[in-house]
Amino acid sequence: MGGNSGDRGRLGGRICVIAGAGGAIAGAVAARLTAEGGQVIGIDRQQPDVPFPVVTADLRIEAETRQAFERIHARFGGIDVLHVNAGPMDREDHGLLETAHEVWERVFRAVLTPAVLSCRYGVPVMNPGGSVVLTGSFLAGMGAATAQMAFSAAKAAVTQLGRDLGTHLARSGIRVNTLALGPVEAPQTRAMFDRMGEEERRRRFAHIPMGRFATLDEIAAAAAYLAGPDSGYLTASELPVHGGIRAAYTIPDH
Repeated sequence: MGGNSGDRGRLGGRICVIAGAGGAIAGAVAARLTAEGGQVIGIDRQQPDVPFPVVTADLRIEAETRQAFERIHARFGGIDVLHVNAGPMDREDHGLLETAHEVWERVFRAVLTPAVLSCRYGVPVMNPGGSVVLTGSFLAGMGAATAQMAFSAAKAAVTQLGRDLGTHLARSGIRVNTLALGPVEAPQTRAMFDRMGEEERRRRFAHIPMGRFATLDEIAAAAAYLAGPDSGYLTASELPVHGGIRAAYTIPDH
């Protein structure tokens, strides 16, 4: 197992792989895992400007994903944490009747396939006591008239993957959980809300009891909790990090 200057943390020396290492959320999670003592290795299609090693691979392609995990295992040994963070929203994803089938397939390939392939090739090289942290969405558990439908359906599939895989692996000592994320204060989400216009933006924020985005630090803290030993009896579950959206029917307007 690899060492790290932060070995005193909860993740002291543990090998933490972030599948989908580019972007603001991945960067925040990587920083938190490192601060907790983990040794972070990323996988991404490109080489992002990050302070940890990144293996270049397209997580939508099985052969590349398999080779990426083989390289990580050969260099660093067994994996202790696997965080799958791939799957951006698609601007052409709308309702089912308005979304072209090729867009639907593209979204599923971007959101679900990386989770499936990362687990398929990451889990077999995990150490006992390992933790898989998938990235889902609050949309996976509810209907939404304004949602990006392919994204919601793909995230629901990721969440179910986590439930099933967590159940299958429970006796092996490997845990699998999913973050059910709401809107996050990240450039992509901010840009999406800005494109909606102020009226639509207010309409959507009216359904968030906390009335704001999650911060990157809050998302990273939740991922680190699922990665570490403090969540040792949590598996096949979702951790809701969505500001209470699923609990709200009506909320105060102030």
